[in-house]
Amino acid sequence: MTETLSLISILSTIELKLNGALAVSNNPKHFNDHIGELDKLLETLNALIIEKNNEHKFSEEEKELLKKIFNLIIKVEELNKNKLGFFDSLNKYFYDNVNK
Repeated sequence: MTETLSLISILSTIELKLNGALAVSNNPKHFNDHIGELDKLLETLNALIIEKNNEHKFSEEEKELLKKIFNLIIKVEELNKNKLGFFDSLNKYFYDNVNK
């Protein structure tokens, strides 16, 4: 249960950071700061996934958070008029697992 809570915590924080980036999107410095803060969270998330040997079965709550994050990533990429490369591999991994 602790692992699930930490995964949910990481996903929730990523969602908050993406919402923060959208909220300050008219200020390039603040926008970039928010996006930059995601790097550490993504590293933590990646380490947790690797620790689980990519075999984690996502709960419904985790799947809902992932769907929200996907939608936020799309909004951020549209605002930025650029693909955020560091999300590519996570997008594929999560998309494959959320749709199971």
